[in-house]
Amino acid sequence: MAGQQQYYEEPADQQYQDQAPAEAGNTGEDLTALASVPWVAIALAIHVVLIVIAYFIKAQAPDRVEIQVIQSQVEQEAIPPTPEQPPEEPVEFPKDEPVQENPTEDERIVEDAKDDNNEDPSDKPNNDLAENPNNDPSKDESPHPNKNSTTSAVGLGGGVGGGGGRGGKGGFAYRRARGGGGRPHQDRVKAALEWLKDHQNKEGYWSATTFSDDSVRAGAAKTYNIEFVAVGDKNGDKGWEQTCDIGLTGMALLAFVGAGYDHKEGDYKTTCRNAITYLRKVQNPDGCFGPKEDDHFVYNHAICAMAMAEAYGLSGDAVLKPIAEKSVEFILQAQNPGLGWRYGVRPTYNDSSVTGWMVLALKSCKMAGLEFDSTKCYADAAKWYEMVTVQSGGYWKCGYDSPGSNNARLRSAGDYDNNPSMDSIYVMSLLFMGKADLTDEKVRAMSRTCIEKDFLPRWEQKKIDYYWWYYCSLALFQVGGNIWDQWEKPMAKTLLDSQRGYHEKDKAKGMTTKAQLDEHGSWDAVDAWGSAGGRVYSTAINCLTLEVYYRYQRQNK
Repeated sequence: MAGQQQYYEEPADQQYQDQAPAEAGNTGEDLTALASVPWVAIALAIHVVLIVIAYFIKAQAPDRVEIQVIQSQVEQEAIPPTPEQPPEEPVEFPKDEPVQENPTEDERIVEDAKDDNNEDPSDKPNNDLAENPNNDPSKDESPHPNKNSTTSAVGLGGGVGGGGGRGGKGGFAYRRARGGGGRPHQDRVKAALEWLKDHQNKEGYWSATTFSDDSVRAGAAKTYNIEFVAVGDKNGDKGWEQTCDIGLTGMALLAFVGAGYDHKEGDYKTTCRNAITYLRKVQNPDGCFGPKEDDHFVYNHAICAMAMAEAYGLSGDAVLKPIAEKSVEFILQAQNPGLGWRYGVRPTYNDSSVTGWMVLALKSCKMAGLEFDSTKCYADAAKWYEMVTVQSGGYWKCGYDSPGSNNARLRSAGDYDNNPSMDSIYVMSLLFMGKADLTDEKVRAMSRTCIEKDFLPRWEQKKIDYYWWYYCSLALFQVGGNIWDQWEKPMAKTLLDSQRGYHEKDKAKGMTTKAQLDEHGSWDAVDAWGSAGGRVYSTAINCLTLEVYYRYQRQNK
């Protein structure tokens, strides 16, 4: 809001009035005597009198009328700090080297930079996303642009970053994982990324309904779901029309940056660039990604904010920084005072699911080096989780929207089994926010609940819940040890066996390549949330689950 000024007019210098008539009472004698005095002497006497009077008069300045100016604050966009110069000797990261405490800066950020908003020394500053400025890609991997980062693993790696894999292959694809879990199942992750790449719309987004039309796999057979839903039945393949597309785009982009690929270089730079460009276009001035017509827009925003932050942290592209910063501002604005998040901006109601997505988004923003005060928002979120966590049947249980309540379900999936997904979100959120550690009684108890036999991943339709598998994998990887082992084995087996192109029924038909099978690398949309997100959601979130080994560094035990 522009500054306002209130002015007071100066008072008039003079007021003009008619002169009063001369007083009566002068006699004729007086006039006669006055007439006898020489006029020169009279004039001299008058001047002497005036001079004497003036001598005793002290000049006084007129009162000043103060002009009051009411100033208003105008929010200024912070100028990114000037990056430090890299050391003269390049730093290499051999496979067996431990995490670096103070990795060097990415030299692309400062080399011949033209302004404070674009680190690319290209001939297209601030023209959308700048191209890779390196004519001869380095054989060494570039470190994270935020040298003080304490982040983890691939995506935003353990104190390191991407944008320059060996031979310019891209991101962290060739870096040893720093999350502590190695890099298993990379062929399956790559297959999922290939499916997402081949089904991206030309405008840069992924659609829950038109992804099949957007496919570039000409000639490949389309079988849709091969279990639980009749073959060729699109009703089991597509999601909600338009409602989820922005969030799906953010989730698909997350799958790429989570594996270490960005928009700067590598096999998927065009895919990532198009997705980022689309998300930039749909971000509102208040920072929110997409329209607020549907109450569930907060899910879309949290996922997109997370993706944009990780893309910035991974690439060091300063063009993305203000976009990510605005998204953080909206998250903080949307939080209910003193508690968590739900549908809308400060809607007074809260739920553990939306709050979990927001905490996870803020975690990625912190990892990317974005500066914001997390003290209060984390404390308030932790307060919400404590409010809805109670003992039920001798177990600690985190509720969805009230103490001890069951997890949410779509009306179309009301017959799917319940699971402790809110317990896993509690564990993940409190560990990531630093509000609990692995010695905490509730964290330990709810972690054990997650690995009870009935809750372990299995390919039975009414038990399939990709959302639950994703959050539980994030939480239990942090817990580690025997609890993680008991979860990881059935989780990995179930996902690997059910991935299309590797499924026994696909192999029996000889459909084992993407040239043969349009669904190759994806997962069927048959879980509790498949009717909303469709095949794009199923593939993106399961890909993220298979990346859990290296996305976040384990907390200190």
